[in-house]
Amino acid sequence: MLCLQEHKLQEMHLEDPKLKLKGLLDEAGYDEYWTCSTAKKGYSGTCAFVRRRGENGKTTKGGKQSSIGSFFATKKKGGTEKKIKGSKTLPVNPELLTPTKVSYSVGKEIDNEGRVVVLEFPWATIANVYVPNSGQKLERLDYRTNEWDKFFLEFMQDKQSKRGLPVIWLGDLNIAYKAHDIWNDGAKHLAKQAGVTEQERQSFSKQLEAGFVDIFRKLHPNAKGNYSYWSQRAGNREPNKGLRLDYFVASEDMFLEDSEVIPRDSYMIMDQHGSDHAPVVLELEIKGRSSAN
Repeated sequence: MLCLQEHKLQEMHLEDPKLKLKGLLDEAGYDEYWTCSTAKKGYSGTCAFVRRRGENGKTTKGGKQSSIGSFFATKKKGGTEKKIKGSKTLPVNPELLTPTKVSYSVGKEIDNEGRVVVLEFPWATIANVYVPNSGQKLERLDYRTNEWDKFFLEFMQDKQSKRGLPVIWLGDLNIAYKAHDIWNDGAKHLAKQAGVTEQERQSFSKQLEAGFVDIFRKLHPNAKGNYSYWSQRAGNREPNKGLRLDYFVASEDMFLEDSEVIPRDSYMIMDQHGSDHAPVVLELEIKGRSSAN
C-alpha cells in the first residue's frame, strides 16, 4: 500500500485524458483512491494505492509485480541499485488487501480540504492523512489544535470502537514531537515555528494518551537523526538538518502479545529524493496471514 499527501490536484486533472493520472498504476497492479480539495485550488489532497495480490504474490490483473521496496530504490555511487531494508514481502490472501469500505470524510466541516482517505480492511482501519500546517504566522494554529486534531481523534476512536479492530493513521502529521525529532531542538525561534510549538506538541500528546502509539518511536526509542523532512530553500538535506513530520500512529493494543496485527518495523528512506519529504515505511505482520507493507 502506497499513500501520498499534498498532491495538489483537482478532480479535473484526474479526469483529463491527456494527463492519464487515473489508472497510472493499474498495470502495476494497484487500485487507487483519490480525494481533492474543494476549498482551494492547487492545495492539499491525498491518495492511496493498494496493490492487488493473488496467489504467490502475483497481481490479480496481470500487471508487473512490484514491491514497495523496489518502487523506492536507493542508489550507490555509479548508479547501481541496491534493495532497501524490508523490500521483500510474502504472499498475502488478496481478500486482506481489498478494502471493504473507503471514505473521504471524518464527518465534520473540516472535510473540504481533501485531507483524508480512510480504508477499512478486514483486519484494521487505515487512514491516510495530511494534517493542516499551522502556517508561517501560526494563523491556523487554533484551527489545527482545537478543531482538526480534536475531530480527527474522535473519528479514529469511533472507528476503533465500532469495528472492534485496530486503527492506524499515517502521513504528514506536521509535528516534530520530541527532541530527537528535530535537528535543532531548543532553538529560541522554534516556539513560534509551525510543527514544533508547545500547543501542537501537547495536542499530539493528547492523541497518543488516548490509547495510541507513535510506531517509529515505540520501535526505535533512542534513534537520532531519523528525519522525514528537510527545508529545500535552506539546503538542509545534505547536512541532515531535518524534522520528523511523517508518522504511523496505531492503536496501542497492536503491541500486545495476542494482537493479530503486529508492527514489525518502521523506518525512513532518507536517500530517496524527488521531494522535500522522504518516504516512511511500516512493515506489518498479520498473524497466520504472512506480512504486508
